[in-house]
Amino acid sequence: MDTKPTILVTGGAGYIGSHAVLALQNSGYNVIILDDLSYGHAELVKDVLKAELIVGNTSDSSLLNQLFSGKKIAAVMHFAAYIAVGESVNNPSIYYRNNVVGTLTLLEAMLAANIKKFVFSSTCAIYGMPQEIPMTENHPQNPLSPYAASKFMVEQI
Repeated sequence: MDTKPTILVTGGAGYIGSHAVLALQNSGYNVIILDDLSYGHAELVKDVLKAELIVGNTSDSSLLNQLFSGKKIAAVMHFAAYIAVGESVNNPSIYYRNNVVGTLTLLEAMLAANIKKFVFSSTCAIYGMPQEIPMTENHPQNPLSPYAASKFMVEQI
């Protein structure tokens, strides 16, 4: 019987998420990846990470509820996001829908499943142009793009 905790990594088929998956696996955790593959790569999961991949989006409450009721998830690491600053300026609504509403849907499903451990991957873009270097977490927040604003909004939830 496998007693290692299982961690859900959203966006785990992408660059940052895949590195988190490797670190978790190297530390003995079981990992399930939820990724819509808009930035991620199924081949990476299959050939390198060898983790369970669920293709889907964090906005899909039915999928999340099914996942959380069918698997014993100990925690969620959330890397899934649209990330292109220029695209966010041209089409901000998809960034708010995916990054903010998707995260809110994920959090609601976690609460319903009594999953209380959550790590969110934000961005230094929430601080805008540096007023001093090095920047600290006390630096004034001034998101300059819809991408940055969407990440900042999630930090407020």
